[in-house]
Formats: sequence, C-alpha cells, structure tokens
Amino acid sequence: MDEESAEVAKQTEPVDAQDASVDPVKVPEQIINDLKPPLDFVPPKLKRKRKIVKRKLGVSSKTEKTLVRTTRKIQMKRKPALGPVDQIRLDAKYPLIPDFDVGSPLSIDTPDSCAASLVSTDSDFPDSVIGLSDDDSSYDDAEQGNEDSQSSISGYTSMSSVSVTQSRDNLSSSLSEENGQIRQIKPGEEDTRPRRAVVRVSRFSNLPPFIYFPPAEERGADLPQDLAKNMKWKLSTITPLVVREALKSTGFRLIKSKSESKDWMGMWGKHMKSIEFSSLKATQKINHFPGTFQIGRKDRLWRNIRKLEVKFGVNEFGFLPQTYVLPYDLKSLRKAWKKTSSDVPWIIKPPASARGQGIKVIHRWDQLSSARPLVVQEYKNNPYLISGTKFDIRMYVLITSFDPLKIYLYEDGLVRFASMKYSSEMTSLGDNFIHLTNYSINKHCDQYIHNEDAGACKGSKWTLKSLWNYLRNEGADVDELLMRIRDLVIKTVVSGEGVVNRLCNENLKSTYQCYELLGFDILLDTELRPWLLEVNISPSLHSSSSLDVTVKGPLIREVFNLARFHFPSKFNEEKQKEMSKILGIEQEIGSFCMDGRLYSRVLSMGEKEKIEDILLSAESGLRQEWLGSILEDLKPCDIRQLVHYEDEQTQLVNFRKIFPTPESHRYLKYIEYPRYFNLLLDAWENKYSTNRRQGLKLLDSFCCKGIHLEVPQIMSNGATATLEPHSTTSLPVRFIRPLSRSSSTIPASSVSARCSRAFHLFRSRLSFSAFRRHSPAGDISRGRRFYSSY
Repeated sequence: MDEESAEVAKQTEPVDAQDASVDPVKVPEQIINDLKPPLDFVPPKLKRKRKIVKRKLGVSSKTEKTLVRTTRKIQMKRKPALGPVDQIRLDAKYPLIPDFDVGSPLSIDTPDSCAASLVSTDSDFPDSVIGLSDDDSSYDDAEQGNEDSQSSISGYTSMSSVSVTQSRDNLSSSLSEENGQIRQIKPGEEDTRPRRAVVRVSRFSNLPPFIYFPPAEERGADLPQDLAKNMKWKLSTITPLVVREALKSTGFRLIKSKSESKDWMGMWGKHMKSIEFSSLKATQKINHFPGTFQIGRKDRLWRNIRKLEVKFGVNEFGFLPQTYVLPYDLKSLRKAWKKTSSDVPWIIKPPASARGQGIKVIHRWDQLSSARPLVVQEYKNNPYLISGTKFDIRMYVLITSFDPLKIYLYEDGLVRFASMKYSSEMTSLGDNFIHLTNYSINKHCDQYIHNEDAGACKGSKWTLKSLWNYLRNEGADVDELLMRIRDLVIKTVVSGEGVVNRLCNENLKSTYQCYELLGFDILLDTELRPWLLEVNISPSLHSSSSLDVTVKGPLIREVFNLARFHFPSKFNEEKQKEMSKILGIEQEIGSFCMDGRLYSRVLSMGEKEKIEDILLSAESGLRQEWLGSILEDLKPCDIRQLVHYEDEQTQLVNFRKIFPTPESHRYLKYIEYPRYFNLLLDAWENKYSTNRRQGLKLLDSFCCKGIHLEVPQIMSNGATATLEPHSTTSLPVRFIRPLSRSSSTIPASSVSARCSRAFHLFRSRLSFSAFRRHSPAGDISRGRRFYSSY
C-alpha cells in the first residue's frame, strides 16, 4: 500500500481510534488472520460493492469522497444480514465510519472529557475527510463562480445526508454559544437558552410580519403547530452547519425528501443556471441572484472591470492586478512577458476554482500550461507583512437587491496568514506555504498555528477587528483604508450589475426571491493600498474554531434578518387573524402571511409615465434635474421600494450600509443605464438622511391608507401585459416581450422591420411623443439609443 493509500485508510478509522483519550476495541491479530473474510459470506447484492471498496483502498487515484460514501452504504445495508463473527471479520478488514447526526458532531458515546473539549461541530473530523475549509471550491460550469468549499462534499455531506430526512424529529442535540465558545448540547440534555419570539413586525402599518432569527445565545419560542409545520427549509448538498443551526433555533423544518421538496420557503445552496431561477415560486427565497458569476468568475470579473477601466481610467478602476485570460489574451501576454525580465513573477489561476486549487506562482514562460483555460495575473510581490508573513483579508458583502442596488458590508471578517515567512526570491516561488494564504493549503503545513482567541493578534488566522486594532497601534490610517475598501466593493458590484439585472428580469417572478452573500478577498501592499484578488459567490461558512464561530455565527443570522423572510401563505383570513392573536401581535399588519402585492413587478400607467419623465431628466446627467421632482408625487411602486429599504435598516447590527448613502450618488455614473429606483433611493437619502423620522412618518401615512398595496390587475385576455419595474427602467428593446401576436411576426432580418418593431414596443411601453422627440425623421437609431438607456 503506497503512502497516499495509507493516508486514506488512516482517515477512515473510527473517530474513537484517533482520540488518544478513548480506548478503541482491539481485535486480536490472531483472530484477524484466522478469520480472513471469504467472499461467500457477503450477501450477493453487496459483492460488487465490497469489491469496489477493496479496490478503493488500494488505488490512491480515487477520491476519498467515493470511498467514504460507498463504505457508508455497505455499513448500513450489511448490519442486519451479518452475524457476530462475520461482523468482526468485516470490521477488521474495513474499518467502519462512525454514525453522525446533523445537529451533533458525534452520535457515538463519548466520555465527558472528550465532549467538553469539542469546539466545533466539524472539528472532530479530519479536514481531508470532511472536505471543508475556509476557502472556496470550484465549479467549472460556464455560469459558476467561486463556490462554497462545502460543495465539494467529501465526507460530511455524504454522511449527514443519511440522517437529513430524520432531522425534523432527531435534531435534539444542538449547539449554544457562551462567551465566544461553542458548547455541545447532548441528546436528552435540556436546552437552557432563553427563548425569544421569532415574529418581528414591520415598522410600518399594513405590512405582514417577518421571521426573526435569534442570536446563538437564544432560541426561538414555540410556534403554533399549524404554522410550525409549514416552515420548511430545503437542504442542499452544501448547506453549512452554521446555517442549519440558525434555522433549527428559529423553528424551521429541514427537509430533504422529494415529496416535500417543492413546498419550501428558503434554500441555501450553490449557484444555479440562470434559467433554473424561473422554476422558483414567487414565495421562495434563495441565496443567489442569477448572473452573479459575472463577478464570481475570475475571467468575467476581469472583463467587466477592464471595460470600466478603459472608460473611466486606471485611477478609478485600477484596483485589480493586470490580468490576461488565456487562450484569448495569449498574444497580449506574450508581448507583456517580453517587456519584463525573468525575475518578474506571475500568478496563474483556473478561472472558476477556489481553495487554492490550480494556483501557482511562476516566472518562466515554459511553466504555462496550454491544456486548459487559465487566468494569468500580475503577482504583487510587495505585500504588507506582519511578523514577516503575508496575509489576505476575507470581507463579507451582502446584496439584498440589484434594482435598486443595496449593498451592505460586514464589519468583521477573517485575516488569513501564510504559514512561512515571505520571501521574494525566485527559488521560493514554488512553495505555496510562503506565497498563498488559502486555509485549505496552509492547514497542512507544520508551522500553521491555530488561533482560538477572536480578540488576539496571534496564530495563522485573526479576526478583521483584531487586524484593525493592530494597524491602529502601528500608526496606520484605518479609516482611510476602510474608505478605499468600500469604494472597491461598490465598483466591483457595479461592474456586473447590468448583466445581473437583465437575467433577473428574464427569470424572476418577483422582487422577493433573491439575496446574495459575497466573500471579497483583498490583499494589502506595503502602502496599505487594497488590491482585489477575487470574489466568492458562496463564501465558506465552515467553522473549524471558536474564532470562526465568533465571526460566522452572528453573520448568518443577520444575513437572514436583512433578507426578511415572511411566513408562508397557507391560511385563510380568519386563520391569519387567529395566528396574530396567539402570537400577541397588536399592530395593524393587514395580512399575517406574505402578501405578493408588496413584491409585484406590475406598473400602472401613471407609474410608467412618471418613470419616463424622470429618466428623460436623468439623461442630461444633471442630478438636480430629477432630485427634487422624483419625491414630489410618490406612486405605489415608490412607496413599496422605500418601505422595503427602511425596514432593512432596522436589522443592521454588524453590517453597515455602503450603498446607497448620501454620498454614493457619484457611483451612479458607472452604472450601465440610469435606473429609476436607484435615483429614487438617492433622492430619499439626500432629503431624509438627516431627518429620518420625518421620512418614516410620511411613509407610514401612505401605508395606513394602503396605497402601497395598490397594484394594477392584468387582464386575462392579454390586452394588458405584465410590466416589470426593472425592465421598464433598464431593459433594452430586444429583451422586452411583444404586446400583441402581430408584432412578434415581424421578420427580424429586415432593417426596416427592426425599426418598426422598436417603434411598436416603445409606443406600447412608454409614449409615442417621447419616441418622436428622440427620433427625428430618418434617424430611427437615435430613438432606439434613447430607449436602450431604459
């Protein structure tokens, strides 16, 4: 057995056998030799699987994922069929994987001394078996960016999925956080955490309540049975354990079975194909927007930022190191390579991978591989060092909407250090422990130092707050650095918002369905200038230490509270009133369950006319042209957007809003097309940021009258089309559906036909007079350019 196979076999040993404090049951070697397992005692249906496992143990090229999954299946199926002697034979030959439960790290009996030492729900397993890390794994699909490391489901997912269907009744073991440490609540042990209501009413009248996710030191109060059984959360293969714990504490049922998989409220999973979003119900919410791979993939990220850099200059968008996407930029790279000496390092990365997979630092042309697509990037060889060691920063960014654009930056994060002292010598470029900061790489280094203290500046991982304190003590201007980072984050999101908005309009049924948590990896150079390394569209939430829990535990709960989940629409009006009375809701809420009118994309004629007038004013580029008029006559669609916006602000704890703000209007020029609701929030911040109470009072007066619930009806005969606010304010002609069957039959190959089609669509959506003002005789293209700005 070679070295790699031995390592695999070692990782499949029972957890008890790896713990020195637990004495494993040892089978005498003589019995093992005398009772070597013959093939005839294995049930016929399992012979082939047993051979597969035997082959896996001897072949190092196969993945641990397949080994663990196949061994697990055999373990479950063979127990009833084998006698005691046969069990000894098979266990001696192939050590069994211990049983696991979703809520508890171990379902086997563990001495109190071991249970007390448990720090994290995942830290009890070897990282190579679990396959989880603080970095992010890859998906090579064209629509995938850097995904969560937990999507690599090496061992934990395959084992936990066995008990997922039992999670509704079997999740008696839980976790509680005390003073930054995780304490395991054993099965049968009473959960002494104080209870807190999981219902939060809006700050405005006639709005349904939201589900509140309590902090880790609290748990949700019991809900009425009829309500609790409808709170379903669909588990995916990458749902992190910290997410599951937050859901359990709130009262959600975690479902996996196919019979219930269509009737769920939320899901935390990997990024889907854009077309798959159209299959979601208007009441279901997931943790991605369609199209965010535009900033999640390294090649797309460079293309989008480079486009804005050419238009607005390096001073505005020069925060991403010079990048070449191969094979498309091969000639440009060769020219740049010839201009530099052989002592200039470059870093190569796969375009859609993470966790340090495939990343190398090179300095010779022959080190490039032409077998697959690559991203070749200028290597920053002047990083800011702490104790002679290189590090990068993981910052968390939440986007609750792309139109209007709303961005929140988490105040805390992670600082990840390389394991060995930094060296700029060419001979050190092949040492990943020196030049790469990925946790999934450095955890294998002997010099990696674990840090359990969230407030300490020691070890190979710090919290972001600890770094800011360290830099302040060193005399650095942290406030200036944070301002640069906020600027970097906003511009990065803006670079991809055009495609995201288009795909949202094509595939989403309502504005309720999506939110997104992004992980920004940032490097600081010797001048404390931030450089963007990559964006992860599914940042890892795996917690391997109490330091991780301190950051990620409150993070996920605040993300859910800002995403604002409603109770499912499963009850009639009488039952909803009964629920409100049981839960003690005294405020006038209208509907207890989700009201689809709040997230409607249908516009009335008056709303369309106002949008047209404001965007005509915004075309001049002068902010004062529309700043005052847009708030003079608030329409129902305006009130809905402002109510959602103000409701989110009540849930801010550790997140800070960075867009929109009273100063963020300078970023509007970078957005591809003027978008009406961005202008609306900009005007709102400009007028009410210093007098928020007056603005809230104005909105509540509209809500008391129910104006925000006024949504035009769509006729069943198709005479009135569904008009989405987003598409009306930002969508080019070619993406808008025709209003009549005749318009769709115009041949698109004819220039005159295309002009006629544009004319027809524009007249149907906006107004004939506006189109004529921007389309003089013989210049139909000018009108089309004007319309495309919408």
